[in-house]
Amino acid sequence: MAGDKKSDGSTDAACLALRIATVALSVASAAMMASASQRSCTAGSCSPASQQQVSYSDYSSLKYSLAATIVSAAVQAVAACVKACGGKEEGESKSKAIKSLYELVDAASQVFLYSSSALSFSVDDFGTCGHRVAGVCKGSGEFCQRVRASGILSMAAAVCLAASKYLKDVPVSTWFKSGEKKAKKGCGPRGHCHH
Repeated sequence: MAGDKKSDGSTDAACLALRIATVALSVASAAMMASASQRSCTAGSCSPASQQQVSYSDYSSLKYSLAATIVSAAVQAVAACVKACGGKEEGESKSKAIKSLYELVDAASQVFLYSSSALSFSVDDFGTCGHRVAGVCKGSGEFCQRVRASGILSMAAAVCLAASKYLKDVPVSTWFKSGEKKAKKGCGPRGHCHH
């Protein structure tokens, strides 16, 4: 029994660590997007007079991406705090309510993170008009690199959250138990039977 409790505790710790990683990566993604700004060369010239400022705030999709990662970081931070500080002596109805809230928060966070990363990765198509003209990345390479990096961080946050959900449903302690049970019931790999 003590070993089971230890395994459950380690699984809870791993899930909490992954939630915290989700928060950290979401914050990093939001920070990267917020810093995506650059003086862009236009009309084939890079003189100060022809340069224009390009920023994430010029595009509604990137503003949404920033807001989505901020919301995801906020709700996952609250979920992590509840998980870390919540007592285990909760009533059954309260426990079910919290579990349902976790499911809702996780589903919303995954939607925000996946959509944020998808929009960030599409920056290469901004202003290309179906690749018939040069897009915004032609003269704003640093801006686009920051936007893409934000998308990568959002995707990493989504993966951490998915891993947390998987560990919660399938604890590490159960991964090798099925093989152990089969070995105990029948003969071993070398034909040695258990009596």
